[in-house]
Amino acid sequence: MKTITTLICLSSLILVSILSSCKDEHEPNYEYFLIEVDSIQTPANFSINEPFDIVFYGTIGTNGCHQFSKFETVQQGNNIIIKAWGKFDKNSNLCPQVMVYLDNEKLNYQIKEKGTYTIKIFQ
Repeated sequence: MKTITTLICLSSLILVSILSSCKDEHEPNYEYFLIEVDSIQTPANFSINEPFDIVFYGTIGTNGCHQFSKFETVQQGNNIIIKAWGKFDKNSNLCPQVMVYLDNEKLNYQIKEKGTYTIKIFQ
């Protein structure tokens, strides 16, 4: 009986160690980059303190390992400065051969004071 209990315990420990050592073979390792924005679209009219969408167009990358990451915004006076960030999976060996576009990616923004504003996009 003691031998069976010892064998079960030993087998359980081996099984747990094997299962815990298994990892996903592909853990993403991203490289971040600024996306080149071709154009944007804003509403003709919007109200102060009411959010509106700025729609972006451009090419993110030349294969499926590229993707949109985030928008980064800073307002300096009446200048709205926007960076569109993409990311590239450096660990992926299989990248679908497809163009990845920024088409229709939206940034929801809100103006808090009346005035004339300029949108500047880092390239």
